Amino acid sequence: MTLFADTPRWDNHGTVWGHLISDVSLEELHAGALRAGLSPRAFDLDHYDWPVDLRGRLEGAGVRMVGNRELTRILIRSGLRVPQGRRARARAERSAADAARLGLAPVPRDFIWGPRGHADPLPVLPGAFRISQDDPSRLRIQAHDGPGEAAAAALLARVDALARAAGHPFWQGQAMDAPRPS
Repeated sequence: MTLFADTPRWDNHGTVWGHLISDVSLEELHAGALRAGLSPRAFDLDHYDWPVDLRGRLEGAGVRMVGNRELTRILIRSGLRVPQGRRARARAERSAADAARLGLAPVPRDFIWGPRGHADPLPVLPGAFRISQDDPSRLRIQAHDGPGEAAAAALLARVDALARAAGHPFWQGQAMDAPRPS
């Protein structure tokens, strides 16, 4: 049971990112990511994204560095890979399951209830928004316009009320949504 990481080469958020995977299970992956100090929000269906400046921490946690193609081969052999053509459907299934656990309908385009995983980036669409909240003092709302801000505030009020009704002190998660074309 080993965790593997590839060479960071994806630019985003002012740094370069790589991928961390397990060849055995998601449970092993989550435990290893925690040991290496990665945020649970860095999880993306079958891997964790990690910034280049954490390489030493990963190596210190016993992660084996491999090339990008080898990492893909290991992930495919593990049976954990979510292929690119299935990722949108996997996100939709995750969103539906998390929304159902919370009692939320309709289901936003991308929805996470809990501390692990991240929603899709904010699309450039009128009325689009993205919400992230890991504790009430760390609420982040992104929107391009007033309708997006209003929709974000309305969804946040709904999910927070549903989480409180389920016995939680607040809603923890991420959501991204935008009006659907008519």
